[in-house]
Amino acid sequence: MSHIYISYHPQDVDRLFVVHEALRKQNVADEFLTYTGDQPQFTETNRQAISKASAVVCLVSAASLNSQTLLAEAQFAAEVGVPIFTAILDPLKLTSNWAALFRRSKDYHLSHETMPDLSALIHDLRSVYETECPVVSVMNLKGGVGKTTVSSQVFGALQAERRNRVLLIDFDPQFNLTQFFLSRDESDRRTAGDQSVLSLFEPGLLTSTVHPSPALDWAHFNDAIFTVPKIEDVVRPLISPDRFEGALDLICGQFELTKFAFLDNADALTLAEQNLRRCIDRYRRDYDLIVIDTNPSASFLTRVTLEVTDQILAPILPNEYALRGLRLLDMILRRFSPGDARPDVSVIFNGVPKSQQNRFEEDARDAVYDREVGFNLSKALLTNTLYQSSFLGLKTPPDGVDPASRLAVRSARGAFSADLKRRLSEIAMELESRLSERNPS
Repeated sequence: MSHIYISYHPQDVDRLFVVHEALRKQNVADEFLTYTGDQPQFTETNRQAISKASAVVCLVSAASLNSQTLLAEAQFAAEVGVPIFTAILDPLKLTSNWAALFRRSKDYHLSHETMPDLSALIHDLRSVYETECPVVSVMNLKGGVGKTTVSSQVFGALQAERRNRVLLIDFDPQFNLTQFFLSRDESDRRTAGDQSVLSLFEPGLLTSTVHPSPALDWAHFNDAIFTVPKIEDVVRPLISPDRFEGALDLICGQFELTKFAFLDNADALTLAEQNLRRCIDRYRRDYDLIVIDTNPSASFLTRVTLEVTDQILAPILPNEYALRGLRLLDMILRRFSPGDARPDVSVIFNGVPKSQQNRFEEDARDAVYDREVGFNLSKALLTNTLYQSSFLGLKTPPDGVDPASRLAVRSARGAFSADLKRRLSEIAMELESRLSERNPS
């Protein structure tokens, strides 16, 4: 979960709102306390807001440097390990206490009317904000490789292991992830009320009493003012809400996502992409990880997914047919995510038979296919593999079944259940390690 905390003195409220507005335009969530007098107090509210923050921005002025409360905020941020960014409003000499706190902080000078460092400050804050809640897309341009199995079971295991907050988003018009967790009747009810993924692209029933559902008209895109749906209105909790157990939530998929394949209005598609980015950026505040289960084709949905993705997890089956999907994935990344914009790719073998050694897997790990797929497949492969298991089969549950019971790590029983749970947890921890390597705290 993520936000930027702004530490300021009431005399600098005008600069506070400049920074706040700049963050808002970049869809970065922030928090600051509203003070009724000139002497702000350091309370438990300050502690809670700072301890949950991705970073603290200290607005440094003559007034703030004389405030024991603001000094206490900075000291507390340093104690709990929250990064501090220093926004200099007045060119002042720091006292020893402040200088010690800001020793590792990067300075941004906002003392001039033009505030030359504001853009750099916002850019760096956004990077920290995104790091706190990365977006992982489960993607392969070949179907039938187990994307839905990996999206549900691996990340369900990661959530159970860490007890953090994970959001699953079903971007596949076939909505297999949704059907895996929810009955057909419940899925239909949520789609009918726009409690589904299309609400992240276009205004609809969740945020307006005048706009029709975007699912009703495939030839039209509603370009009215877009409001990000409240997270509680659009998600379906998959485990019981519990502050000690974290959260595993789902935004349902739907067939009507295919409307974007028929829209030929470039402006409408650009606006849809901007609306989606606003939603993802806003929901980063509420989660520790966002996972997108994607469709197995190159489309508008693929492109916009790459725009918000920090890392890709590509499942493959242990045979040479898997190479085609990886080659296509590399082509798409070269086209839409070149250079530094390219997300890191991790690859996992899925559906591996337990009873036999697989020569294809051995060759892949020995870099035999690196040149053929276009990237270092041998380096991208996770060490752990996901074996074949009858428990991982995709079947739509009947109405009333607890979605959590669909997760192997929570409910698998039988002779091989312990091994399956252990393997899922090991895969989840290895993937988390790769995410940490990319985004060191």
